[in-house]
Amino acid sequence: MAHDGRLSAGLILTPAGEAVERALLDTPRFVPGVALKCHVIMPDHVHLLVYLKPNLPEPLKTLGRFMAGFKRVAAKNAGITWQQGYHDRICLSRFIKEKVAAYIAANPLKWLLMHGPDAPLKVHEPLDSPRFPETEWWTAAGNLALLSPERRIAAVSISRSLRPGDIPAVVARLLKAAREGWVVASTFISPGEIAVRQALEAEKLLCIKAVPDSLEMVYRPKVEETEAFAEGRLLVVSRQCGPEVSRYDAWHGMGAALAAAAAAAGGGTGVYVHRKGTPEVRWERRIGRLTAGHHEQLTAGTAGQQEQLTAGTAGQ
Repeated sequence: MAHDGRLSAGLILTPAGEAVERALLDTPRFVPGVALKCHVIMPDHVHLLVYLKPNLPEPLKTLGRFMAGFKRVAAKNAGITWQQGYHDRICLSRFIKEKVAAYIAANPLKWLLMHGPDAPLKVHEPLDSPRFPETEWWTAAGNLALLSPERRIAAVSISRSLRPGDIPAVVARLLKAAREGWVVASTFISPGEIAVRQALEAEKLLCIKAVPDSLEMVYRPKVEETEAFAEGRLLVVSRQCGPEVSRYDAWHGMGAALAAAAAAAGGGTGVYVHRKGTPEVRWERRIGRLTAGHHEQLTAGTAGQQEQLTAGTAGQ
């Protein structure tokens, strides 16, 4: 494959790639019972979704004949050599089929993000940012500009104790801040945090995602993250935790580290959202128009219960 210089334009088939695609499109004519639903030709592999008609006497053998015929013709016409065998997965539901089709469609963009001229998925190791202590080893992939000192970062941790009915109010408050230019940072693992991440993605707003594992040399994004990386809306940061640190403590520690990073440049805030009365640590000072000494209460669905974005001092 060749690259035409534009990150979002996709990949252009070389003559060998065109020969492979012709072989793939022609093969179903010679193997009854198989229909090609979607495919993508990559620089060193192919992805395809095929449909096997019901009541085939030996469906897996039919699939094997299809793959063998395609690979044989493609190898001859394109002058290439295949690895033996292939990896197959049965799609047992419409949901899985749609996920597989989305994965196939995203492959060219993911390849460009990893190997193209800008390569936003290249892992920066160690991460050089004034927001993180020099004594800690951080890595990152994505838009590093989201960590610039002039950015206002809202480091968000939403307790799992927050009732599902109260989550929409928290999401609405954070969306308002994000629309005003705040970069929302979180581990995005609790139900409330996941809801925030989905809302940010739906409106194509900026966010920073933290994970407690070291990144590989090239970050491999989830399908739903691909477009955000391509458009510079996402940064993934990571801090390696030692084997003596439990997974719970590792994730919890990432939230505290994000709060410190948000406040490091003077314009950020840490926001802890919880059920009132929960004996949890509360974080830092302002978000949006909130200032020190004030707080915003988010009314909960149950009388006598309220959620708040706490105003106070970092680390309180």
